[in-house]
Amino acid sequence: MLKRSSTAVLGALAIAGLIGAGITVANSADDPIAKRQALMKSNGANAKLIGGMMESGFDATKAAEAANAIATSVTEFVTLFPDTSKAGDTKAKAEIWTDWADFEAKAKSLAADATATATAAATGEAAFKEAAGKMFGNCKSCHEKYKGS
Repeated sequence: MLKRSSTAVLGALAIAGLIGAGITVANSADDPIAKRQALMKSNGANAKLIGGMMESGFDATKAAEAANAIATSVTEFVTLFPDTSKAGDTKAKAEIWTDWADFEAKAKSLAADATATATAAATGEAAFKEAAGKMFGNCKSCHEKYKGS
């Protein structure tokens, strides 16, 4: 009897844990700040890969994949700034919402620069480096104006 009771309790705890984990995942999936942070973390990893290839170890396929991932993420990124996400665990400056047209233009420019970097990777290392430099300049200008510490 005791064995069945402990099995039932353990089973119930396991199910509760899975449900709780699902709720946490669902909540973070609905959180625009968490989504922004995840996209920027991914972009940071892709940017690091691209930056490394600018120094040595150029791989056209990997460079194009990383640049395309950045371009795609930026399209989603700009949709993640509802007014309800101005406060919380975010480094987004208020200027995003007060100068939305400029922020959106910078994002579109970054997406275009990242796409151009992916295209340039197929034509060779020199073209890739030039395009990536422009893309990184775009990243920097946006971070300087719209990202807090």
